[in-house]
Amino acid sequence: MPKNLNKILTIFLIFFYVIISWLLRRNGFEHSSGLFYSEKLMLLFNTNENTILTLGFTFPSLVFMSGLAFVPLGYLYAPVAASIVMICGLFYQLLEEFKKSEFSWKLYTPLIFLLFTMHPMFVFAAVTGRRNAIVALVAYLIFRSLFRYYKQPVTYHLSLASIFIACFIFTNYEFIWLVLAFFPFIFLISLDGIKINKDDSPLFQYFEALNNRSQRRKLANRTASIYLILFLLPLMAVVLFRGLNAQYAGSPTYFLDSQYANWRITGNRTVSNVLSSVIRNNFIYQSQIVIQGFILFLTPIFVAALVLFRGKLYELFTILAMLFYYSLMLLDYKYTLTLGYYLLFIPIGLVTICYYGTSKYSLKTSSWIFGVATILTIGMGFYFFIHTDNDEEYQFELEMKGIYDNWQGPRVLSESEQVANYIASIVSDKNKMLVDDASAYGVVVHIGSLNGLILPHQKSFVTIVENPTVAVKYMLIAKRENLTHNQTVLNAYNLQQMIVQKNLRTLLMYQTKNWAIYQIE
Repeated sequence: MPKNLNKILTIFLIFFYVIISWLLRRNGFEHSSGLFYSEKLMLLFNTNENTILTLGFTFPSLVFMSGLAFVPLGYLYAPVAASIVMICGLFYQLLEEFKKSEFSWKLYTPLIFLLFTMHPMFVFAAVTGRRNAIVALVAYLIFRSLFRYYKQPVTYHLSLASIFIACFIFTNYEFIWLVLAFFPFIFLISLDGIKINKDDSPLFQYFEALNNRSQRRKLANRTASIYLILFLLPLMAVVLFRGLNAQYAGSPTYFLDSQYANWRITGNRTVSNVLSSVIRNNFIYQSQIVIQGFILFLTPIFVAALVLFRGKLYELFTILAMLFYYSLMLLDYKYTLTLGYYLLFIPIGLVTICYYGTSKYSLKTSSWIFGVATILTIGMGFYFFIHTDNDEEYQFELEMKGIYDNWQGPRVLSESEQVANYIASIVSDKNKMLVDDASAYGVVVHIGSLNGLILPHQKSFVTIVENPTVAVKYMLIAKRENLTHNQTVLNAYNLQQMIVQKNLRTLLMYQTKNWAIYQIE
């Protein structure tokens, strides 16, 4: 293998994603999730009020904090830069891990490179600033640590897995259900570590251990130890975080329920919202019964990992744990499953192939299965975007079709940037504007300055909303067509109520499809 090839390819991949993100930005495409984290970073460095709420409780915490290192590149680009680094870090880690496998570098290097450059899910995760990149990376790290522990049962690997599970939860709170998915088969791992006849079935080994006092004590101690090492840190981290939310924000679930802390409240479609629409594509598979089949359909690389696998029962259960987890999560999940929930099965499949891919068939057969599965997985990525129910994923697909045409022609401004430019031209310290960044975070971050803006983090915001005439000259209103209309206090309905009940006199100054700017007379 050529020296430093992995590093060279990783650097090339970074430039590849940077160019795509620039072309999309030039054509006016911005993902609302990236704008949300950008605005929170801007608030963190430009205001002295409610800093603890912004820094500590903007959720997912790891996604938000990963952007801190890239703030010198600009608030707007920081989340995108963070996601690019995360995806490229995953790419490099996979290449380095495959060095230890029996597969030839001439096989796995081009296959993995094709996945990260041609699979639209990886491109989307890298250039939008969403949490998908860090979710995929942490999922890979969890399973790599567990597989290393199975190959070499050292507590160090188990401790790393515990840390990564905690990180997993702080990239998406629903992943706390993963603890229950891992929980049942821990005793099989414990059973494998005690000195009994390992050629017998697990049931017979378990029976033998229970009927021997020494073995029974050893099994109980080992099982309890693994449970504590693996799950104590994640669960205590969640308990502590909820306690801090209760102390400083007034609610233990503030980070989940507040539109000021969690982008998903305003940015993700609920199940009821999708059910009321005419077009329902990928969403029809979002149920406990068929979701596993749909995941396997979208990720042939994961299917290949199962086909190539040969190992112990608890190792198989570990690989299948994420499928079990989805059945548990969907019992009480009110949002649609977006791209990130499917993407993570690709790195899990890859790391499984790395550790178990040559144990069942010959190297030549395994290589063919690996190669064909990779090509099919890329094809399934295009299928997903064609049939997505998410508006921004669909818009990304349309933009990517014309990505090479974006080199020429004038730069296109997004709606948020157009509104922000107008606001910047009229507001000042004397002529202030009332803005609710529960929904207008994209507009706020494009303005680039908080001067002349009254925002919810300011203590005077509630008072001014009740009587705008005392402190502001303008108001930014979310129109009824705006999908976040019901998530902000400054919407068309409430404006009409103020006009009727408080005799508020307004003049429409500027409007777009989703926003209207009114002057208070």
